[in-house]
Amino acid sequence: RFGWRGFTDAAAKDWLELTPDRVANIHKDGGSILGYSADGCQVEQVLQVLEERGINQLFVLGNVETCRSASDVQLGAIAKKMKLSVVFIPKSIENNFPFIDKCIGFDTVVQGAVDAIHRVQVAASSVQGGIGIIKLGSGFMCLHAVMASGDADVCLLKAVPFEPKIVMEYVGKCIKGKGYAIIVVEDGAAAELVTKWREKLAQDGGISRNPVGGSMDECVGKLVPRVHSGSSLAEDRQYGRGTESFDVGQYLKEFAIEYFQQQGQQVTVRLSTPEWYIRSMPAFASDRIFCNIVASAAVHAAFAGIMHTVVGRVNQRYVYIPMSIITEKNKPIVRETSRMYNRMIRATGQPSFQRLGHAKLITGRGDVRRAFTPEQGLAEMARDEQRYNTGAVPVVESASNGPTMPPPSSCRQSMELLDVDHQATEANG
Repeated sequence: RFGWRGFTDAAAKDWLELTPDRVANIHKDGGSILGYSADGCQVEQVLQVLEERGINQLFVLGNVETCRSASDVQLGAIAKKMKLSVVFIPKSIENNFPFIDKCIGFDTVVQGAVDAIHRVQVAASSVQGGIGIIKLGSGFMCLHAVMASGDADVCLLKAVPFEPKIVMEYVGKCIKGKGYAIIVVEDGAAAELVTKWREKLAQDGGISRNPVGGSMDECVGKLVPRVHSGSSLAEDRQYGRGTESFDVGQYLKEFAIEYFQQQGQQVTVRLSTPEWYIRSMPAFASDRIFCNIVASAAVHAAFAGIMHTVVGRVNQRYVYIPMSIITEKNKPIVRETSRMYNRMIRATGQPSFQRLGHAKLITGRGDVRRAFTPEQGLAEMARDEQRYNTGAVPVVESASNGPTMPPPSSCRQSMELLDVDHQATEANG
């Protein structure tokens, strides 16, 4: 129980037997019957416990880092010549596995985030100059939740730089137009700005003060090490304790309060971190079906003796993927030039929040163009068109459509997958 901690912690070693009666209705409950933790994996101890208990099949659920740990366990078992099959199932609110369409539970956490955004929107619209800041755990969850809710005015991500002053200028326009504004921010965004802010607080002797406009419970994030934990930083990080101090949510909150005070404008700013609320939601029907299919494929793989494998859905097909393909590939991130980010921009209507001279305008074709002023932006677009027409931009010839841009390198990648959807295979001949 409780992730890798169940192999090392004395209290967590009281393993839970999953009988048919015990798991009959767990799909209707939120949270996790097994529990979860942020502990690291002690490979030698894990292998020792598995060998002592006579376990020859290990099913692991988690994020990409957990997949790397599961791979280490499998390779360690092979080195020791242990009869052990490790099968991994992607489960992460970040939904950032290479090649995998989506992780189990992602639809549910997105809906939880949508509900949280809606509740903050209702609260913000009930006060004068309401500004609601919702901090979510991953960029992909931010994108999907913002697009699905339709309530957010601003979406801020780690991969896209922004100037908080420009953000607040736009927030002021939203408040002037409808009386409130909703900001969705990814946990870990503006890391450099937050670091400088914390350093300034430390110089001013205010790092231990109470947060402005809210309690410390609202400000727990992933970036900042705990100041007084009673143990080493490594132990804090191992047991998920090294994360208590000011983060991007509180930074934006205090920046907004100070900015609008200087403007002489009355606002009410509130910060919401609904991660535990989201994790407590029962699985949606789509996720229940998805889990059922993936779980069956995982068990079939283990009983067939397949080792070092990930079970997931790629291009709408359920497949077995070697763990090495997942662990050796960089995790996908939200990019400013991606179509998904472009769709989010259209949903919120937000402009670029980068400083003057560095702002970017994303067009419908997916091109990124600088937009200093409308006149300069049009002039630069004209120059780009001229370069394209004169051959300055590399092109490849297409027999049917004429010159086209060269395909991305990802289109040239190949990967061998074992299809586990036998009925679909037979139906396709």
